[in-house]
Amino acid sequence: MRHAPFLRPLLLLALVSACREAPAPPATAVPAPSAARPPTDVKWGTLEGKVRLAGTPPAPTLSPTTGTVVSVCGEQAEDRTLVVGAEGALAHTVVSLKSGAELPVPSALPADPVLDQKKCLYEPPVLAARAGATLTLRNSDPLVHNVRAASGSNRSYFNVAMPLDGMTTRRPLPAQPGTLPIHCDIHPWMRAVVRTFDHGYFTTTRPDGSFRMEVPEGTHTLVFWHERLPQVERTVNVRAGERVEVTQDWTVSELK
Repeated sequence: MRHAPFLRPLLLLALVSACREAPAPPATAVPAPSAARPPTDVKWGTLEGKVRLAGTPPAPTLSPTTGTVVSVCGEQAEDRTLVVGAEGALAHTVVSLKSGAELPVPSALPADPVLDQKKCLYEPPVLAARAGATLTLRNSDPLVHNVRAASGSNRSYFNVAMPLDGMTTRRPLPAQPGTLPIHCDIHPWMRAVVRTFDHGYFTTTRPDGSFRMEVPEGTHTLVFWHERLPQVERTVNVRAGERVEVTQDWTVSELK
């Protein structure tokens, strides 16, 4: 649907008004990563491996875009809740330590997350971050988007209008660990999810399904999370200076 030029400023004003941020809940005592320093007497090892999906994955769902955005986004947008590469490599799986909050501060603290909007898709579709960290939002499209984050019983945590190409803004993530879905109300096929933790022992798998994490020596419970697959926990023992390889395989029959 096309709008007369004189209506566009009114529509933009209405969008910005609708996206006024709801007050965030009071922060709790989550230690700020920048204030923490890793102890010098900890001995470290490395966890690395690959996550794979066995079997032929279903074809991704395609959503038709609207006529006004086809030149930027294409005629169809591909669902990215399941991204499978060569030999079943499963991207965007969140890998974390179950009891990471009880461990010393990581030797390398995770950077604050960045969520971009490119060709009418959120990039990346899955993020992992510290609870209470600052999420950077970027719009790389010459289109109006908005970023609505809902937590709890679908209550809006923040809702930000991003009408300008190249616009960047920042918003705090909830102070409590959990899962935060993100949507664009203008382009309903756009969605992402943020998993947050009260520690720094987490990562996401790369396009080839690989991951790597430095951890203190000892016995750890490794948690594999994917929004369309059952959560899996694996116990691993890591010695100082040792590299432990862990492979996690799901099958297509387990897909939700």
